[in-house]
Amino acid sequence: MNPSSESIPKPLLATGQGQTLYPLLQQLNESQWWSADKLVTAQLQQFKKLIVYATSHSKFYRQHLAGIDVTSLDLESLHNIPILTRAQLQRNNEIIDCDPLPEAHGRVTESMTSGSTGFPVKFRTTALTSTVWNAINMREQLWHDREFDKVSASIRWRGDAIGLPPNGVEFEDWGLPASLFRKSGRGYFLNSSADIPAQISWLQKLQPSYLMTHPSNLRALMAQLRSDETTLQGLLEVRTVGESINDELQVDVAEQFNAKLVDLYSSEELGYMAIQCPVQTHYHVQSESVLLEVLREDGSACERNEPGRIVVTSLRNYATPLIRYEIGDYGELAEPCSCGRGLPVLKTIHGRVRNMLRHPDGSTRWPNFGFREFMQVAPLRQFQIVQHSLDEIELKVVVDQRLTEEQEARIKDILKENLGHPFAVKLSYHAALPRSASGKFEDFVSMLSN
Repeated sequence: MNPSSESIPKPLLATGQGQTLYPLLQQLNESQWWSADKLVTAQLQQFKKLIVYATSHSKFYRQHLAGIDVTSLDLESLHNIPILTRAQLQRNNEIIDCDPLPEAHGRVTESMTSGSTGFPVKFRTTALTSTVWNAINMREQLWHDREFDKVSASIRWRGDAIGLPPNGVEFEDWGLPASLFRKSGRGYFLNSSADIPAQISWLQKLQPSYLMTHPSNLRALMAQLRSDETTLQGLLEVRTVGESINDELQVDVAEQFNAKLVDLYSSEELGYMAIQCPVQTHYHVQSESVLLEVLREDGSACERNEPGRIVVTSLRNYATPLIRYEIGDYGELAEPCSCGRGLPVLKTIHGRVRNMLRHPDGSTRWPNFGFREFMQVAPLRQFQIVQHSLDEIELKVVVDQRLTEEQEARIKDILKENLGHPFAVKLSYHAALPRSASGKFEDFVSMLSN
């Protein structure tokens, strides 16, 4: 069924961000029901505009896309556009950005992410990309028909001291964009540096109806609750982000909490790439914002239900254009969804799962590295952290030039400070850090048995 735009709530205020988002939400409400062919046509129009602008205003793309005939581009000829690797983005951070930018794209924001590949990169976004991401966030809220008057809690990582236990941080509402359209219950945040017992105490005190966290953190919470022979009362839904999930976790959440599990596929540099269907467990690619491909190792397109590497183009970000960007995940596209939406179906995301760090006292927690602090000490090309025992950590690094003794000592101190224990840290140098046999790369690997 194709619902009308009347299902989109009107902004609470007559002016402000809600009024900017409202027409975009109406547009998204309509375009989700377009046919696959109509969606592809619209995507290619945006794709061509992006390439024309990037080759005119980015030094990197002027060379990277030299000789590309934009006018003849279609889905079949996309392979003529070279893939952008994370290493290329990192090496060309200073020349990949567009200058100038269209005035309508608004204020520019600079960001940096380590990503789960362990390749730190810098990138820029604009007010326009932020608006699109907020609109897709609100679309996801509406798809899953959440009860906005309930309490919502989030346990996620922040690189500062905000949200530490035992109290975390309390907010008057759920925050943007939901607060622009609905009066909501209170929101709460706890830094995932908190150990699992502290997280459980915090959740049992709040008794939220909605919880957002990372899948590995969720598994650790559930294991501890089972061990304690207790549960969390009143959960309606658990939202996961940042790692891959499987059908087993969906079933476990339903059995242990009598709640629904909803997953988001996003990244800091690309925003929302796919969100879970409201009536199925697979994902819908957010085609209005990204063009997502699944490719074989030779660069050809995978068939449906054939796993391959995920390559994504951000259609709206002209500040740091990411054109056919290999994000480092693997996935599978599938047949059109029975819900009737024309948005492509991403059946599975074979992404990386970040293991939990275990302390000598037996407690487990989400591993925080302090990568931004690393980068202030020395420009690491890639890193990976391996826990070999309860006391021993190895930091593997790829660098252009070997670090000084002072740099090594400082980075080890940063790592120990962020991991929350004075581990014995060994630093080792590598030409490259390869993927596992399954094609995955984890920036944290625990060698400890479960």
